[in-house]
Amino acid sequence: MVRLDLTGVDFVDSELVDFYDSKTIFFEPTNKLPETVTFKIWGADIERTAVQDEFIEVLDYPNISEALKKNGRLTVKGFSTLTFEEVVAGEIKISPYDKGEFVKLKNGTTQTFKREWNLDQIDRQCFCYHLNASIYFPYGACDLKLYTKGRVSFEFDPKNCINYLDYIGDKDRGETFWGYLKNKDICTSSLSYPDVDPRHVS
Repeated sequence: MVRLDLTGVDFVDSELVDFYDSKTIFFEPTNKLPETVTFKIWGADIERTAVQDEFIEVLDYPNISEALKKNGRLTVKGFSTLTFEEVVAGEIKISPYDKGEFVKLKNGTTQTFKREWNLDQIDRQCFCYHLNASIYFPYGACDLKLYTKGRVSFEFDPKNCINYLDYIGDKDRGETFWGYLKNKDICTSSLSYPDVDPRHVS
């Protein structure tokens, strides 16, 4: 496993990692936000600079060497872990999907669930980490902001790294974007491949 220190890194415009574009977080909104927040994420992207800066010993991982021969970043085809320390506040917005489409209210607007934690406690010492991703449950589009004063780390297995273009271009999307559905320790039978992407089910 490799651990990257992401303290003070702007996730929206990062030269190390990217959690956008159909990445799925396993964050569970709670009534009280804990001081340390840890959750898994499926399919995180790692910029090429992370390798060039020798965070990863490329020679130890032929899969990374092969992936770097092509254009584009690396993608972790598997689970990674994000950990936030000294969490002060947070906010989340979730727009759930139903068979690949947003759930709509009677007036035609998109259903959105919101939750906020301790926003009145944010001060200049806080750093905002913004993730725009998918969320496992309730399955949908997710906008998550965590405000912390401590360290943030990202841990992943280099053996799971493939080229980003191979990841998004794989015709077997069930093994890439939604490969996590096979992990029954984390995912229950509440979701299946036809639920998340019925357009690609024959």
